[in-house]
Amino acid sequence: MEDQQKLPTLPYELVTQIGSNLCSVEELNSLRALSQLTQTCRALRVTFQPLLFQSYSHYSQPVSRLVAFLRTIVSRPDLAAAVTTLIFWDPLSSTSLNSIDKLFIETCIRNIGLSPPAGDWHIEGSNRHIPIEAVLAYTPNIESLTIPVNEDWALDLLLAFAGASPKMEFPRLRYLSIYYYYISGDHWAINYGQIQPLLEASPHVEHLALPTLEGFWEDSGNARIPPLKSVTTLDLGESSSGMFFITSIIRACGPLRKFSLCWIRSSGYDESHEDWNTLEVWDALALVKDTIEEIIFEPTTEIPLGTPTLKSVSSLSGFTKLRTLKVDGRCLQGMLQAWTLKTGSSDMDDFVRQLFPSGLHTLAIWSPGSHLIPALLALAKARSNGVYTDLVSVEVGASPVFKHWLPRPEWSSNEAELRGRFGAAGMELKMEIPYVPPEFLNLALQMGLA
Repeated sequence: MEDQQKLPTLPYELVTQIGSNLCSVEELNSLRALSQLTQTCRALRVTFQPLLFQSYSHYSQPVSRLVAFLRTIVSRPDLAAAVTTLIFWDPLSSTSLNSIDKLFIETCIRNIGLSPPAGDWHIEGSNRHIPIEAVLAYTPNIESLTIPVNEDWALDLLLAFAGASPKMEFPRLRYLSIYYYYISGDHWAINYGQIQPLLEASPHVEHLALPTLEGFWEDSGNARIPPLKSVTTLDLGESSSGMFFITSIIRACGPLRKFSLCWIRSSGYDESHEDWNTLEVWDALALVKDTIEEIIFEPTTEIPLGTPTLKSVSSLSGFTKLRTLKVDGRCLQGMLQAWTLKTGSSDMDDFVRQLFPSGLHTLAIWSPGSHLIPALLALAKARSNGVYTDLVSVEVGASPVFKHWLPRPEWSSNEAELRGRFGAAGMELKMEIPYVPPEFLNLALQMGLA
């Protein structure tokens, strides 16, 4: 019997596949196993070491670990080229940098043609991101980047990337998540100029997640949104970004397939909330109606609905690829008002029959007013008559983000009929009607909250 083949003698493709199965940034044990393999012989080190450097994740660890990673990729361009994923979950504590590490980082910055920051940058403060940005500068092949931001931190190095020699670009970056880091309390807006250079250096991003941004006025200054023709997922999260920015970035996207926004009203930002309204967001989404597959959109009740016009969106039937729709009840209310304005009709059955695309699969209506009860009954009727045959479930209740629904008594009195109609139509109705004490509901009605 022939001797069994040893790992180093297997075909290169098979060896790398074995290493890839062992290597997982989420599993420290698998990383240790792969690291131990690289120490067994020179051939396996050459094969497996790049796999160890594919992903780097930094979470509540000393900044010295990040500096050690930077030293390695600076001295080993082959390993720097192997890095495809960078994940930073929290800010760095730059005060733990020693003088040697500080000088090394400043040398790295000079080597890419940039001027180093002020000499005291390493002191805990607004420049604590500089080690992260230095790592980013030496990993041009990244495909996925997750980075925290905060109004107290400055991305000064990113702002200077355009002046680097050669110019800093990330042509392979597909997943970009810039999220607001805070422990508790309010979270403030980030100036759009802070992240603009990163967007401009990443022309092929497909998944884009952004925090609340301010300082965007495309008609003045240098603020502009670069073409985002590859973005298919736009996740604006729990954002208080101004309406002008939201509608502008939707228009900048090309074949957008997924859109998510839980729109929060806040104060202290640079755009008057009096100019905000939800109808204009739908007008912008209508520009991507041929490609959009999923819409999650819920503004707080403090954000005005807006006044419908003959150009306002009154139907989603033209959103032919839309399969998942999760919106608050006021969004549908606005479409009903626009449809009534255009057609002069108030027939609920006619409105509902033309409201959704035929292929809609999942529908969630958050915090609906009692005026939408007839619309739900009309939806069950349309399903029984052969319309919306792909719609298998409808969720009615509080959203997972805002969690506020103060239902009027009409919901409880119509619950049995709603469930009966939906059951007969072959649809699942997921509806939990919370109990609201009458005195609390009366107070909410007086305040316009229900």
